[in-house]
Amino acid sequence: MKKQNYLCVDVTTYTNKDMKVFDEKNGKLQRDEADHFTFVETHPEEHTEHPELHWRLLDRTKHGRVSINARHVKVEFYIRHEDYADGRDLADILFAETDTMGDNMSVMNMAEEIKKCVA
Repeated sequence: MKKQNYLCVDVTTYTNKDMKVFDEKNGKLQRDEADHFTFVETHPEEHTEHPELHWRLLDRTKHGRVSINARHVKVEFYIRHEDYADGRDLADILFAETDTMGDNMSVMNMAEEIKKCVA
């Protein structure tokens, strides 16, 4: 990257608000002439909130949790390596966790839980 110093230049700026000392803006700088530049502020994409996509906890067990939003259900497991000796032990833990979660989910009114996500 090459450093260049331009002394005594004119800069025309196009920004939403006046710039104060130490303000930073993102944009495009164009050299129009030997001693004139134009700066145009770029508008960052506005972030749109989607509260219906925020995850809400439904159920938790020793090694896992079930979360829900208006579109999905997410099941996560966190099992430490010290908690199982081999694949069979791991399978037993997963079975017990899913069995417990399944029992808890079967008594929930899922339509009501989904409505809570949208509200």
